[in-house]
Amino acid sequence: MTPEERYLFDLHGYLVLHGVLSPDIRRRLNETIDYLETLDDSQTAALGAERKYRTSDNVYAQTGAPSEAGLGDYDCEVLRYGGPFEELIDLPQTLLYIEEMISEPSRLDAASFMSRNSGGAFRFHHGYAELLPYSEYAFRDGAFKCVSVKIGYALTDVDVEDGCFAVIPGSHKSNFTNPLVGQIPDPTHPLVQPLPCKAGDAIIFSEDLSHGAVENHGSKVRRTLFYSYAPAFHCTWQGLAMTAEGFEQRATPRRLELIQGPPPFAHTVEADVR
Repeated sequence: MTPEERYLFDLHGYLVLHGVLSPDIRRRLNETIDYLETLDDSQTAALGAERKYRTSDNVYAQTGAPSEAGLGDYDCEVLRYGGPFEELIDLPQTLLYIEEMISEPSRLDAASFMSRNSGGAFRFHHGYAELLPYSEYAFRDGAFKCVSVKIGYALTDVDVEDGCFAVIPGSHKSNFTNPLVGQIPDPTHPLVQPLPCKAGDAIIFSEDLSHGAVENHGSKVRRTLFYSYAPAFHCTWQGLAMTAEGFEQRATPRRLELIQGPPPFAHTVEADVR
């Protein structure tokens, strides 16, 4: 991280990194999702890529209308499928930021693909002075000590009208109740910062930052991959960092360490429960 990036991350709680996904990997990721979306739910489940649809009673999500393919808003645990999704575990363009923001031996604790249709949105959460063991932001002894850092990779161009990611800058250090928590982000509100992205961009942020997504008023489906990292002593989110068959045999040592945890934390991920 440059001195300016360190300052901005501490000040705002997020950074936007442009063009971190090469055209080649972006193409392969989208082609894999295109293929999976030609399959029915039972077929994707058999491949380990079960679609989990957002329902109207979800406390965080406002669900959109089904796409032309008939698919509603859904999440998918992509590492269970494998393929190009494994390449993002230790992507050099973002991993260096993760390591500095956590400043501890780290591991991947969750990875998901999210598909959001027209009408979909995500309510603001976090950033309201709560003490949560899985999300705290801290800076001590001249180093960042974040408990959870997430990366959102844009696989499609996402402008404000397409339901882009939104934050309340600086809310990761708030000592007061967030007045907008639980609300759909209004991009015209003075506290709200919408973050439009081009395909291949990434937003890296502290989980303690208040974040959500504005309503998608466009006709495009928003495709985003979210990868979450934590200190190695944290367990993974239940089931969200499970890998595909044969991962241990084909993974690089660094990639394997980020999934299993470095010594003395390394163990089988099947035992992790949060």
